[in-house]
Amino acid sequence: MERISFNFFLNKKKLFIFYGLINTIFTNLLLQILLIFLSTVFSTFISQIFNLNFGYYLYTKKVFKVRVIKKKQYLKYLIMHFLIWNINWFCIDIINKIGFSKNLAALLMLPFLAVISYLCQNYIIFKK
Repeated sequence: MERISFNFFLNKKKLFIFYGLINTIFTNLLLQILLIFLSTVFSTFISQIFNLNFGYYLYTKKVFKVRVIKKKQYLKYLIMHFLIWNINWFCIDIINKIGFSKNLAALLMLPFLAVISYLCQNYIIFKK
């Protein structure tokens, strides 16, 4: 029984990484383009809205296999995204002040934000 749940955990991790990469590529492409034209706060906000909707679909249906979407889960997901958006634009601005470009700062933030997202989704939002 432990082996099955451990394999399920590994499979869920792989699925999260796979669909997370898809979501990240599209979201970050949008962010990189927006950072050229808009402020950090607006660029991250718009890309986060895209990520919220696209990611919610991918993670609920493809990774965590949620059959019935509950308002409480979506609210938790929305709160997580609000926090991630704030962390993202705040850290991009700080890294930019150190001397890195905003675009490079956004790329540097990706692994950190992915870990936060996975932990929140796995242990708080979609926990079984």
